[in-house]
Amino acid sequence: MTKRKLKKLFLAQSYLDSWDEYQRSLRKSSYITWDYVILTASNEEQALAYEQQILDRLTLGLLPEKTVYKVLPDPDGKRVGSGGATFNVLKYIAEQDGDAGENHFRGKRILVIHSGGDSKRVPQYSACGKLFSPVPRELPNGRPSTLFDEFIIGMTSLAGRFPDGMVVLSGDVLLLFNPLQIDLQYHGAAAISIKEDVETGKNHGVFLNDGHDQVARCLQKQSVETLRAAGAVNENDAVDIDTGAVVLDAELLNALFGLISTDGVVCEEKFHKFVNETARVSFYADFLYPLAGEATLDDFQRETPEGSFCEELTECRNQIWEALHAFSMKLICLSPAEFIHFGTTRELRELVTVGVDDYEFLGWQKRVLTNMQDADEYATNNAYIASDAVIGQGSYIEDSYIGPNTVVGAGTIISNAGIENVTLPENMVFHTLALSDGTFVTRVYGAEDNPKGTYEKNSLWMGIPIQNILAAYDILPEQIWNGQERYLWFADLYTVEADRAASVASAMRLCRIVAGTAKRMM
Repeated sequence: MTKRKLKKLFLAQSYLDSWDEYQRSLRKSSYITWDYVILTASNEEQALAYEQQILDRLTLGLLPEKTVYKVLPDPDGKRVGSGGATFNVLKYIAEQDGDAGENHFRGKRILVIHSGGDSKRVPQYSACGKLFSPVPRELPNGRPSTLFDEFIIGMTSLAGRFPDGMVVLSGDVLLLFNPLQIDLQYHGAAAISIKEDVETGKNHGVFLNDGHDQVARCLQKQSVETLRAAGAVNENDAVDIDTGAVVLDAELLNALFGLISTDGVVCEEKFHKFVNETARVSFYADFLYPLAGEATLDDFQRETPEGSFCEELTECRNQIWEALHAFSMKLICLSPAEFIHFGTTRELRELVTVGVDDYEFLGWQKRVLTNMQDADEYATNNAYIASDAVIGQGSYIEDSYIGPNTVVGAGTIISNAGIENVTLPENMVFHTLALSDGTFVTRVYGAEDNPKGTYEKNSLWMGIPIQNILAAYDILPEQIWNGQERYLWFADLYTVEADRAASVASAMRLCRIVAGTAKRMM
């Protein structure tokens, strides 16, 4: 039996075991569950969407009732960084704990999922968050799965394996492993890693092992040459990749809490010093870096920030260094294990239409909860497709109705839309969003566009430079950016319509305009 096949069998059985443990957590009152499951959100609107998702699951009995579920948006709607969001979590728990003792975190099992991103590179998930985006499998209870469901199921049994502390996860990375693999004999922090090829590692964080399973250095998005020079690449061209999963013990949490408190009580002045949109303290860059054995304060101050270098961040880093550098970080490298990063629209399409075959052993499928079970040319998830609809090769349709007389071009993604009697071009994304006032907007863009890109860097929209579209129709950039930063993400490109059909028609008009511009450029 090949090594790859053994790995698949192990992970498939781990998947089944995690589901069984999850089911026990729902049935048995004596089952050790998380005391807190806390999601971070970017703003109040996103938080409300998360809260509704959690409430739906609690109502259906799909989450352990003993656990406290809380969604914490960034304070005042300001982007405060993942570290600022973590300080906000510590504040919340301390306030719930009251005057229980000198360490508010001792005896508590806390699961934190950082999920406050805007999902700018996969915009169809921006409104309700990437955390609740679909995963291509039907759960054993007949429900469609999401990243959140996979996190809850996979982490269920981990709660009973350590006395207290916090497990922090990144909301756009799915880690496939067996919780029994995790050795939680550590002091301070433990980083959960897996082996990945160096070409993958250069786009993520990488940990340098000091030879004694402690983290010597944290290398964030470094070149292959830099990783090799640092000694982080082994003889198999693999690195210890940062999966975004980190465990912090109660003592380290208390040290962090000391930065925002006085005598065990949150000090608002100290809190706002670390939690603000100027410093934008990062969990991964600012909390983990000082824990590495070979880290120095000078190197720490040069580490690329989540926001930008500024005096406020420098002072925060000085104090974080003093609070944390005495702690260490254990390196837990899981094997067999895999991680799946839900990054860009193009990566999503590749995963659900082609890469899904690699995860068939986990029950992942191209067709999930759909009437078109015999169509192998494209992928669907929670979608109805009329029998006479023509769907192009490599397309992906989720949470949508595709009615009669519809043609969908190859490689096109349709999300949350109702479409009929139209022909959609290839390699596009059509995402219909229901707004709070009952109106609709359908956003359309190229499947390989980067909405996170800047106007100055020649952003592509529907596959051609947006400057060319503006110039062709004598539109000034200020007319579509409304004074915002010149990011394509902020561009005022779409119209709000009274119903779904009208919003799709508006998106189609935009497609025709862009197609006309492309022809004039030829």
